[in-house]
Amino acid sequence: MRTIGGLMLVMLAGHAQAQWYETTGQATIRNGDQAAARAQATEDAVKRALLFAGVSIRSVQQVTDGLLTQESTQVKSFGEIQQVQLVTERAHNGVFEVTIRADIFQTEPACPTLSYKKKLLITPFKLKLPEQAVVGELFELGKVSSKLFSDKLSEISQSSWPQPLNNPINGQNLSYQERQAVQQQYGARYILSATLDDVSLGETSGTNWQFWSNADRERFFHIEVALFDLVDERMVFQQKYQTSAIWSVRKSTALDPQYQRFWRSDYGKAAERILDAAVMDVEEAIRCEPLLADVKQVRQNQVLLSIGSAHGVKVGDSFTLIHRRELTDNFGHAQELLTVTPLVVKVTQLSHETAWAQSINHELLANIQAGDLASVAAQAETEENDSVFPEAQQ
Repeated sequence: MRTIGGLMLVMLAGHAQAQWYETTGQATIRNGDQAAARAQATEDAVKRALLFAGVSIRSVQQVTDGLLTQESTQVKSFGEIQQVQLVTERAHNGVFEVTIRADIFQTEPACPTLSYKKKLLITPFKLKLPEQAVVGELFELGKVSSKLFSDKLSEISQSSWPQPLNNPINGQNLSYQERQAVQQQYGARYILSATLDDVSLGETSGTNWQFWSNADRERFFHIEVALFDLVDERMVFQQKYQTSAIWSVRKSTALDPQYQRFWRSDYGKAAERILDAAVMDVEEAIRCEPLLADVKQVRQNQVLLSIGSAHGVKVGDSFTLIHRRELTDNFGHAQELLTVTPLVVKVTQLSHETAWAQSINHELLANIQAGDLASVAAQAETEENDSVFPEAQQ
């Protein structure tokens, strides 16, 4: 399957807070319209630059016939594009590619968790009405779409670490104990699910005088994407996306989504355009979400945390420790009570998904126990006197 590429190169500018970002955007050339594809590719490149710079973007899409016919991009006040330069542009294999260089200045610091990757579970997307997949044999469309979504998010994301799941999980239907079990098993707080609400065929388009083929018909691609927080039991993001395209394949012909032939069709291109828009919105929604780590072990003045280099953690990063208790409400449901402590620890050793951290004043962490939490305190600035920590015990 073709994935939309996005190269990012950062170069320091003259001002301490201004940086040049070089990004590449791509768009499919539809019906030979290179001008429209060029505009979409340029917009894609600018959005990628803003995402990499940590500037918040919220896009609103109204999708018709596989094209974003109306889109407004709002950039929050803590970032500003000083200048945009066109580096290269080209059309190749039905795709228009534009590389731009943008000078982006941040007037205020970004959210403290921006540089950390939050682990995000992606469940297989579901077909709401599987019988709609009979024509073309699109029964694997949900599963393949979720894998493509995960690949695209991995490519552009600065703030999430997607992990595809083989089995569907509906976070909203889980009990407190089940949500805890999922968090402990996968080390993830967020779960993304999606439903393909409509992949049906519409009315016949035009007249086909060729007796050996069927008349072209419109086909819909309606999808609802939901991002759920397992810890706070809340919906972080929920959005419906709709498009349609001409389905010119004979009724008896299979067009398996697992193969390139499907994604090169007009319908496949329209579906991929929708997935691109959803990926951008999910990345925007999760970028400033909190990062919480479980305390796995406590040894005197050290704790083992359930986050590591894969999450973007570095030696010297600081975390505040949080007590976690369970209370039972009047309805017999378990509820979580979090109490922030004044204790701050600094990371001393890293592995892929864990980190040893030590109290900054070497005091004992007697009141901290396995199961408590740690949240980002501040991005550590490495100083000479911070570079020496006693080795964490293994």
